[in-house]
Amino acid sequence: MARRKDSESVRQRKRDDILDAAMAVFEKEGGLEALSFRKLAAELSLSYSAPYRYFPSKEALVNALRARSYRWIEGVMLASIEGIESPEAQLETLADAYIRAGIERPERYALMFFNVEDPSGTTRSLELRAAKHDALNVCTRTIAAAQACGELPATVDPLTASHLFWTAAHGLVSLQVAGQFEMGRSVQALTPTLIHTLRMGMEHYENATGRSTGDPREETHHG
Repeated sequence: MARRKDSESVRQRKRDDILDAAMAVFEKEGGLEALSFRKLAAELSLSYSAPYRYFPSKEALVNALRARSYRWIEGVMLASIEGIESPEAQLETLADAYIRAGIERPERYALMFFNVEDPSGTTRSLELRAAKHDALNVCTRTIAAAQACGELPATVDPLTASHLFWTAAHGLVSLQVAGQFEMGRSVQALTPTLIHTLRMGMEHYENATGRSTGDPREETHHG
């Protein structure tokens, strides 16, 4: 008798259960090296082959875990700005929430960026690419809104500005987790200056010709 096929909702729930178990193993038992389908099957009281019905390889499983980590940081950022009206205040809150989350959950944060043995494998995962895009887009939308209402200069496009934001925030998390703040500054002291520095850089940004662009709303055009 043929095995009855699960509904899509049941299949998604079982897939999520496997990812929950995989994340717990990853965070508590030593990272990717501790992660195996045999261990997951034992954790969930499944047959050894059961996880393969949802993830054809360990690479596919790890990419799904990475996607889940990006969804996690996206959720943290969205929750942090709920109820805050000013886009610039939202951006400051985003920076604090992102950095705090990365420091409090360093294993999960590392899963987003590190231990990538085959970078081309991550680009093949549509799920992971979508999760990365949506996480960064929280910052991009916030910067665009701040520019639209005049709280940030419009000299740098929102996507470029959000990449700069991400680079700075990621650097603070990485240095803190690595214990590198030993020379008179702490992540707590540096975080509030991140958005201010980004704003100042945008105000004084120079285009490819070397001419300061300024805020285009303040330019005077002569006939």
